[in-house]
Amino acid sequence: MAEPTRLKRLGEAVNSTVFIAALALVLVVWVAMSRPFDPPRQAPAPARLDTATARTAAGLPGYPGSVVVLTYHAVSDGDHAGSTLTRRLFGEHLAALAAAGYRTVRLADVERLIAHQPVRLPPKALLLTFDDGTLTDWTTVDPMLERYHFTAVAFLTTSKVVAAGTPSYYLSTRQLRALRATGRWEFGSHSHAMHEQVPVPGDLAPPLGNRILVHGRLESPAAWRSRVRADLARSQAFFRHVLGRPASAFSYPFGDTGSMGDSPALAKELPGLLRDAGFGVAFIGENVPTEHVNAVSAQSPRWTLDRIGVRATTSVSDLLEMVRGAVPVAPPHDLAALRWMGDLADCAHRSGGLAVRSDGYGTCLLDGGVNTSQWVDYTVRARVTGVNRHAAAVIAVRDGAGAGHRGRLEVVLGESSIVVRQQIGDAARVVLAKAVLPASRTGRAVLIRVHRDTADVTVDGRRLRATFDRRLHEGGIKFGIAADGGRRIVVYERPTLTPDTRQNR
Repeated sequence: MAEPTRLKRLGEAVNSTVFIAALALVLVVWVAMSRPFDPPRQAPAPARLDTATARTAAGLPGYPGSVVVLTYHAVSDGDHAGSTLTRRLFGEHLAALAAAGYRTVRLADVERLIAHQPVRLPPKALLLTFDDGTLTDWTTVDPMLERYHFTAVAFLTTSKVVAAGTPSYYLSTRQLRALRATGRWEFGSHSHAMHEQVPVPGDLAPPLGNRILVHGRLESPAAWRSRVRADLARSQAFFRHVLGRPASAFSYPFGDTGSMGDSPALAKELPGLLRDAGFGVAFIGENVPTEHVNAVSAQSPRWTLDRIGVRATTSVSDLLEMVRGAVPVAPPHDLAALRWMGDLADCAHRSGGLAVRSDGYGTCLLDGGVNTSQWVDYTVRARVTGVNRHAAAVIAVRDGAGAGHRGRLEVVLGESSIVVRQQIGDAARVVLAKAVLPASRTGRAVLIRVHRDTADVTVDGRRLRATFDRRLHEGGIKFGIAADGGRRIVVYERPTLTPDTRQNR
């Protein structure tokens, strides 16, 4: 009998131990699950730039009255999405921007700039934006902003913000309030629940700028308006409830304004719907820029403000090059002193002038991605030699290569004629004006003045006027040649540009 009793007592002891261990495990799990989610905040060690990168950063130009806008997403070493930067790379970005002399500004500064109200901006003004409202804004980005004394704007997809203490890829309401309390952060809307791809006829597309399929049927224009209004209202209600005030700025989900969607005419109503919802500005450029990006200026369209989209593959040198390309360059006077590169032509400086050589149609364009978005009204002068029956001179003004539009106005100077023509995008060139000129063996003095939508062209005292498309509203200069074979040369002697400082807008 003694042996069964001992076994019984041993079993009871084992059961008690198992029960206590299980209870302890339950308590540990319960405590862990009930404890508010509060991930640690940390930033990597300060980034060190190599000498060449630091020199490039220091050489970036500034332009008073403009703001470079960048947009990021998450910053994490464990998230391998195409929009997520590693902590080290993001730190190098901030270090390079600081070394370049950039200082961050507030949304209110941009809004005043757009409204043509007085605003004081640093010579190199920067607006940092972060789309989606991911948790790394709190855990990683904010400590790094503090290190460089930068501020930022978080554009929130408000339906994804979670309650305090909830584990999530996105921010919580407590973290939002904590970020606001730092004084470093402002907040805008990235819609309430439209940052997704949804069914449209024959495809998937963002729902903001497109009519979507509902139960297999295309929604009506009225239903689209109602849906968009409701989403914007819900987003603003979130800001009022959580942060005490509505958002003034909006960023389009996926950077999509609907202009290329299934209902571009309907999408043109978006600015009015955004204005009715209480927004004052809206930003595009969530993804990598595929075209020209301009720094924001007083002339920027308030409902499609440009941003440079930054991705996981954006190196520091890539970033600096994109920033350089976005900053407008003041119009120079001595055009011959600039760097020129050939497009189907050889370009060479010659005694204060520019020689263009080609056996067909070729041009010399500004080297280095010069942003000419502030080259609006100006006068170009040059003396042109080398024109004959085999070669004509071609001077392009308001050329959009460095200004964000595709087109130009061309003045073609032949042996005995002058032609003014325009080209918009890929459309055929359209002749606007032409005249006959007397023959000359000594070269010709050319003056081209562009003001608003009018070009006044004077060649050896003969004047020609043409009115052109207002889409050619700004842009730089190209010098070219149109030859019929052989290696022909046209020389532009002492070419200059003089900005027109009169009020023209």
